[in-house]
Amino acid sequence: MRSNFNILSHSWDALRSKWLLAIGLTLLHGVISAVVGGVGMGIGNIALGGALAFGFNRTMVQLYRGQTPAVETYFDGFRTYLPTLIAFLLTGVIVLMGFVLLVIPGIIAAIGLSQVFYVLQEQPERGAEFALKESWRLTWTNGNMWKVFGMMLLSLLVFFGGLLAFGIGLFFAIPLISVMTAGLYEELRLNDAQGGPVEFV
Repeated sequence: MRSNFNILSHSWDALRSKWLLAIGLTLLHGVISAVVGGVGMGIGNIALGGALAFGFNRTMVQLYRGQTPAVETYFDGFRTYLPTLIAFLLTGVIVLMGFVLLVIPGIIAAIGLSQVFYVLQEQPERGAEFALKESWRLTWTNGNMWKVFGMMLLSLLVFFGGLLAFGIGLFFAIPLISVMTAGLYEELRLNDAQGGPVEFV
């Protein structure tokens, strides 16, 4: 399994000739999410957030794999709308409850459920319940929680690096982070299939 820094390097290489596509998809996701989030005091986000996350994550996984996603791939979540809605609601409620009870349970839940929409876009026919269970298995059950946490910290560093570049760097940092986190899922998935060792960074 690649280290988090190798995932960063591979993501950069994967975007070498696809920056415009990645930036365009990221802007599309940001604009649509902002518009949807402003509908009905957040009701729009509850209704459509899962489908949008599904499609965006699928495009980022494809970029990490060296593929060229079509723009319409972004809307694939609406083909399996109900599982995305259920996954979005369950994930949100579980993480929120964790943070309400104590901060630590919220962090544990956020790490454990961080792969839900990557799993769901990979196997939409398995449904929301499977996606939640599989995300938890890939992270906590398989002992990869520190690797996931490490990727969160690395993503923050990349984000702040983009900020330091007069903010313009965010146009590159955010797509890069999106491909990195998709790459983390890909490495967890492949390592699990190959029965590889647990890695912490």
